[in-house]
Amino acid sequence: MRYSDGEKYDKQMDNPYIKLWYEIVEYYLKLYLPEKGLVLDAGGGTGEWSIRVARINKNLRIINCDISKGMLERAQEKIEKLNLHERIENQVCDIMNFPHRDNQFDFVMCLGDSLSFCKDTERAFGELVRVTKPSGRIHISVNTFWGNFVGMIGRGPEQNFYFEDVMKYYETRIIHQNRKSMECRSFSVEELEEMGGRYGLKILKEFAAPVFPVYAEWLKDESKLRKIKEIQYKHCEDRNLLNFGNHINIIYEK
Repeated sequence: MRYSDGEKYDKQMDNPYIKLWYEIVEYYLKLYLPEKGLVLDAGGGTGEWSIRVARINKNLRIINCDISKGMLERAQEKIEKLNLHERIENQVCDIMNFPHRDNQFDFVMCLGDSLSFCKDTERAFGELVRVTKPSGRIHISVNTFWGNFVGMIGRGPEQNFYFEDVMKYYETRIIHQNRKSMECRSFSVEELEEMGGRYGLKILKEFAAPVFPVYAEWLKDESKLRKIKEIQYKHCEDRNLLNFGNHINIIYEK
């Protein structure tokens, strides 16, 4: 699976559950972003995270890079509309082969499924580390292996997850649906910890976002939503639950 239509993608992501996901991640960005410097939004697509970072801290400049021109065209439209074009630059590039020099960025983020979609995730991870300055931070989020497994095995053919799809996923960690590969890899917390360890990275924070699936209609009720948020924030760092969340997030320091 690859995203190319930026406007269509933004419409798909415009729902209460995704907004909850964004809110949780932004909470941690506010805690770990540098006071000033250069940020890389790797696989940043339509610029959601670049725009949020620019709003969080006016002293940061951001390069939003993505392999899809269509996604970046949508990002440019949004950035210009918000008058952020002097602080956010869009670049077409591949996470597995950045054009940027070593030790260039103060903060590197690769959020959503960007790393999960890379054919060579080890190489992509190495590139994220390479372009980060010493003592710089790297924020990665990926699909959770067990979270997806539980969801797939519980849904079944009614939602185009056949038994063969579930078994293929279990064996390869690549999501399969309707008997086809979605080309999207999932990870466990332990895998990400090991990857960071191979590069000598220090782990600053681990959390899941969101940590629980939520019935969509409850998110439309303000009183229920407040309670749901309270529970999500209370448990999103729980070590026993990280592998079952929607996305695992790890913030490293180089």
